[in-house]
Amino acid sequence: MDSLRFDGKVAIVTGAGRGLGREYALMLAARGARVLVNDFGGGPDGSAAQDTPADDVVREIAAAGGEARADRNSVIDGAGAIVGAALDAFGQVDILINNAGIAGGGWFPEIPPADWQRMMDTHLEGTVRMSRAAWPHLMKREGSHIVNSSSSASFGAPFTSHYSTAKSAMIGLTRTLAIEGHGVGIAVNAIMPSAYTRLTAQIPDTVLRDFLADHFAPVRVAAFVVWLVSTRISGQVFSVGGGRAARVMLAEGEGAKAAADTPEAWAAAESGVMGMEGVRMARSMVEELCDTLNGMGPEGAAVAARMGAGDAWEPSR
Repeated sequence: MDSLRFDGKVAIVTGAGRGLGREYALMLAARGARVLVNDFGGGPDGSAAQDTPADDVVREIAAAGGEARADRNSVIDGAGAIVGAALDAFGQVDILINNAGIAGGGWFPEIPPADWQRMMDTHLEGTVRMSRAAWPHLMKREGSHIVNSSSSASFGAPFTSHYSTAKSAMIGLTRTLAIEGHGVGIAVNAIMPSAYTRLTAQIPDTVLRDFLADHFAPVRVAAFVVWLVSTRISGQVFSVGGGRAARVMLAEGEGAKAAADTPEAWAAAESGVMGMEGVRMARSMVEELCDTLNGMGPEGAAVAARMGAGDAWEPSR
């Protein structure tokens, strides 16, 4: 198999001074990409900038013969400047990896509003602003790609409600941007990475923490992500870590119909509502609605047909 190369490509990697972002930047640069290494340099909780890790990664890349530039803007209020720095240095943007993130936890009623907002701003708003700033430039490049960072916390995780909420939002954002990006040549995917970084090093369970350190090196996620941005796969979410990757899907069961529009009728239909037989995996809101319409007789099927049978990949522009 030929080696995957990114010669002539330009990548922006946010939060690239340490951990996963550092590995993305190093691997892309080693394979020919020019990389804008962005890192605010703040603490794990999003506190004020403490050092300049982006410069360290750029020096590593340069020492290995690659080309990179450092950027220390925040994804929250500096997205335009980050994209501008890539354009000033390299003239284009082909790949955006939205990796910047922070950690934090607490019981839901006790998380301070400021902590909640900082989590939303960094993970969700930062991703939105970076993607908006890069979008018109990605449209100009053949085979462009965005990778967003979700988390298995989207399945539910105690004492991280703000983190889980922000990371869950990545799923809907990614799937929607993939639909909109289809017509303009931008592939968009998300990953749920598991890796030992300075954020997961805060896990209190020492046995789990030590196992992560031994078996979940960030490079094991980076190898998958670098492969992903070489493909035209789009609209997908992947769980990645420890040398394993799996596609993650939103799914619904076959469902049930109530005999009448009463709470009692729904109580009688509970087993059908809760069952997962005939599981369906819609690609979009329209496709999910068309699945429902097609089960409502000829009239419903006619409405679904009018909607294009739920075609998720030809957005109106």
